[in-house]
Amino acid sequence: MNYRSHIDLGVATTVIIIGAIFALEAWRIDPASYEAIGPRAVPVFLACLMIGLGALIGVSAFASKDQTTAAEEADFGFHNSDIPRVFAVIGAGAVTTLVFWAAGYLVAMILGTLLMLWVFGVRAPLVLILVAIVAGVVYQFVFMGLMGLLDPRGALIDLRWLSRLITPGS
Repeated sequence: MNYRSHIDLGVATTVIIIGAIFALEAWRIDPASYEAIGPRAVPVFLACLMIGLGALIGVSAFASKDQTTAAEEADFGFHNSDIPRVFAVIGAGAVTTLVFWAAGYLVAMILGTLLMLWVFGVRAPLVLILVAIVAGVVYQFVFMGLMGLLDPRGALIDLRWLSRLITPGS
């Protein structure tokens, strides 16, 4: 088994584990509904799709008869990856999740976008601030305004009054 197959097996395992966690969490959603498809149908479907695609990646890794050269192997996977940036992206996601819990969706999306811009090298203060605010407003409008999703309150501070300026019906 070559290096790429090992990487593919790692990816398959990770996707299957995340899909299983999503499936367990989705299964906890109350299925009671007057609609044809209940509220847990899509999350369970997506979790099962993740598990299935992860299994497909794993099967293809085992079945691979790839005969790559050493030079090709050296350019694949994590050999030349920017690991600090990978951890910075994971950290930005964790901070965004924490802010989402504490202050709600709009503030989390603004801060999360700002952090991701920073991680990927944007340093102009005006660009950081404007793009982050515009992205947060657009996300708020699309998900809460157009799609009608619930705009949750933050556990520590309720800033839904601010998001209602963008999506009055939410």
